[in-house]
Amino acid sequence: MDDDLQIDSDEDLFRNPVFYEPVGRSLDLDRPDLGVPQGQDLLNVLLRMRGRVPVEKRGLICPDCRDLRGRRVPMYLVQRDGVWLASHYRKPGEKPISHESDEHLARKERVAKDSEDHGFHADIESQTADWHARLDVRINGANGIVLGYEPQLCAQTARGMRAREGFRRRGGIQSVWDFADPDHAGIGTVPYVRTPNLPASVIRVQKYPIAVQDGNFVVEEGQCSQNGALTRCPEKPYDPENPTDAGYCGAGTASSCPPISRAP
Repeated sequence: MDDDLQIDSDEDLFRNPVFYEPVGRSLDLDRPDLGVPQGQDLLNVLLRMRGRVPVEKRGLICPDCRDLRGRRVPMYLVQRDGVWLASHYRKPGEKPISHESDEHLARKERVAKDSEDHGFHADIESQTADWHARLDVRINGANGIVLGYEPQLCAQTARGMRAREGFRRRGGIQSVWDFADPDHAGIGTVPYVRTPNLPASVIRVQKYPIAVQDGNFVVEEGQCSQNGALTRCPEKPYDPENPTDAGYCGAGTASSCPPISRAP
């Protein structure tokens, strides 16, 4: 095993995709064949490289770092409970590598600012008490509820999403994941809302409401208006041609504007 590597935390391992340069394909580490031809042989080759071939020359890189930042960041394989996961190459003491795009950062900033404006303290990038999960936004809600807001714009596996949600539940966090992709593997797997894929410049403008297209997260009952507890009326159809539409039906109470279906 390589000794000069700083392995990502369990949380970061679950979220890491991996790309194999020699064949120009992303690898699916959930599958024994990695989702590519002769994948089992490839896995054996990659494992034989450990301790013999420098990480930079093994052909595994992070597609998020490549696509979002134009950086070639090597990766290597780590086993957890019999499952292979991908970790970024970094030396001991170096900070974890962020996957965050400007749109991701804008969503965190927007939700934290909106929460503060409504009287709820919010922290960006906060660890759970057991240090097993890192919350994108931690919101201290009413009656002692701690909410974790987690925008997820990159592709993930359902297994990875369940694992990351498990870290949060065990840390006493009630999380809501925010997806822009209607086909994201996390939809139906974790408590979520789905919002439009908007540019960061639009997300950051607070006067533009961000409509909720669908989801399974329980919305607190309240007034279906700009100042009420409902983010968007589920009875008012989402208009893809106008993604920043206010989304309120104007009804007096949630009884005539029912909440989104219950989270699992």
